Amino acid sequence: MARIEIYTGHFGSGKTEVVLNRALAYAQQGVTVHLADLDIVKPYFRSREVHHLLHKTGIHLITPGGDLENADLPVMSPKVLGALTSAEGRILCDVGGDPMGATALGAFAQLLKNKSYEMFLVLNPFRPFTRDEFSVRTMRAEIEAASRLKITGIISNPNLGQSTSLEDLHSGLSVVRKMAAALELPIVLTSLTENYADDLASEIEGPLLKLKNYLLPPWEQEEGQVFQIELPLKSS
Repeated sequence: MARIEIYTGHFGSGKTEVVLNRALAYAQQGVTVHLADLDIVKPYFRSREVHHLLHKTGIHLITPGGDLENADLPVMSPKVLGALTSAEGRILCDVGGDPMGATALGAFAQLLKNKSYEMFLVLNPFRPFTRDEFSVRTMRAEIEAASRLKITGIISNPNLGQSTSLEDLHSGLSVVRKMAAALELPIVLTSLTENYADDLASEIEGPLLKLKNYLLPPWEQEEGQVFQIELPLKSS
């Protein structure tokens, strides 16, 4: 994949979990990773929510910073421009989950066009805004117009959160394949929860990401639960 990877997708697609898993996988391989949190839409999760844990693995997290850390405003840190211009290693951009969020990329569109970038659409067919081909086509067009960039591939990520079953994944994978074919876009990565990845590996064409859940929505956390994340050990 290109040195600059942009991840976009509607709210609930699981985009941020995919980005976190990708970033941690690269770091585990000894790659220098810059994770730019460009999510200006107010979701339940953003990459910046686990900044302490990313720091422990050596991942450079770029956020608005200061008093704007939790603001839902299209404010970009100058560090984003610096990373896109001259940083070494991999640059992963976690972009907001709808066309409004994609506007954050507009300021860097020309710079990105002059470099080697890939922009992925994370697709979860179980979410209201991506359940059919028409909705996905509309979302793709809106994101590309807002960002002034082209989506180059699909990341298949069918899930229903903690209640996902093996049957759900079978049907979801099939739906995403049909959507990708209709959009004439390749599925560059398939993301499956660790519980079922081995069971479905034979059905997957191309790279498979065994997804570890690092974030849980408030409604899936037990009362009084202390949130902890198991981090992979860095190779020596």
